[in-house]
This record gives sequence, C-alpha cells and structure tokens, in this order.
Amino acid sequence: MANHLRYNIYDLDLSHVQNTTLQWLLLTMSDKSILVIEDIDCCCDAMLREVDSKERKTPARTCKEDGGGSSETSDGTPSPKLKSEITLSGLLNFIDGLWSTSGEERLIVFTTNYKDRLDPALLRPGRMDMHVYMGYCCWEAFKTLARNYFLVDDHPLFPEIQELLMAVQVTPAEVSEMLLRTNEPDVALRGLTEFLIEKKQGQSKMEEVHEEN
Repeated sequence: MANHLRYNIYDLDLSHVQNTTLQWLLLTMSDKSILVIEDIDCCCDAMLREVDSKERKTPARTCKEDGGGSSETSDGTPSPKLKSEITLSGLLNFIDGLWSTSGEERLIVFTTNYKDRLDPALLRPGRMDMHVYMGYCCWEAFKTLARNYFLVDDHPLFPEIQELLMAVQVTPAEVSEMLLRTNEPDVALRGLTEFLIEKKQGQSKMEEVHEEN
C-alpha cells in the first residue's frame, strides 16, 4: 500500500504508549501516511471495555516521582508499573482524531488473528471501514510478491510453484521470507520451491498419522 500510494508508513506498538502519547503521535504524523498497529487484540488488556470502565470507577490518585525515578501515589503506596496505560476510550479518541484532522490523507491499518475479541466500538464503520481477510498465499499473491521483489512476471519454476501453492498451506509472510534471502531470482525461487516441497511432505506425514489414529 505504501509503495503504491507513495505514503510514509508508521509502525505503532501500543504496549509501549500511553493515552497522552497517542495525542502527541497524532500531531507529529506527516500527511499522506499509513499507521500500522499489529496484533491489536493482544497489545494491551486495557483496551477491553470492562477494564476501561473499571479504571473510570477507580478514585483518582496523583503520582509523584522521587529523584531516583520511582513513583508513588498520594496515599504513599507505590504506583503500579503497567506495561501499557492506554485505554479503549483513549484509542478510540485517537482514531477519531486521526480522521478529523486529515482523513483523506492518512490511513490506519490494524491486524489481528482474533477479530471476535475486538470491541464492537472499534469495529464499527467510521473506525474500521474495510475488513480484509488475509488467508494463505494464493497464486495471484505470489505473483505480486515476485513482481515486487524481482520484477519477474514469468519463470520456468512458476508452474511448479503454482501447483505446490494449491496443495500447501503457506502464509504470504513465509513466502516473502524465502524470497528475501537472496537478490538472485533463480536462487530465491528454487529455495521457495524446495521449501514448499518440504512443507507438502510434512503435511502428508501429518495426515497419515491422523488417519492411523
């Protein structure tokens, strides 16, 4: 997407940010950019609505830091060291702010393996307008990868690779990893072919074991 649109790309790890940090990131993002948030379902537990509501019900306590960098609350107890202090409401406000500033020039991409775990407020139109299922690598996806990496639209190994992709379950990430091991198209495609053959043999052995059981 970034290559096609000629956009800048940002990779955001929500496990290391706070609500206030999100607002700062929003202000510093350039126009014509793509923000990627991977594995949003497991970035931080605070994004769950139940946790967010519990935090709102908890009495506010001020924190202070001593010279050594440790912090404690106003009642003298140490403040908890949370992996992330982001909340669902903070994330939603960030997304809404992203669209209100320059929605046509900024894209946000979330990835997840468990869509059913996401809060409905995050999935609604206006926040996630398109839901794209990224399955196993198909023939068309492979051709796109080969063209992007090597400017190759045809190769003697293509028919064999096409047949193997129909028989083997392999992700685009696995295919990309094999192709990126070398700058030589012939070597890369041969390595991918051998990888797919090994994977097919492994699947066949597993199927035989299941049949025996």
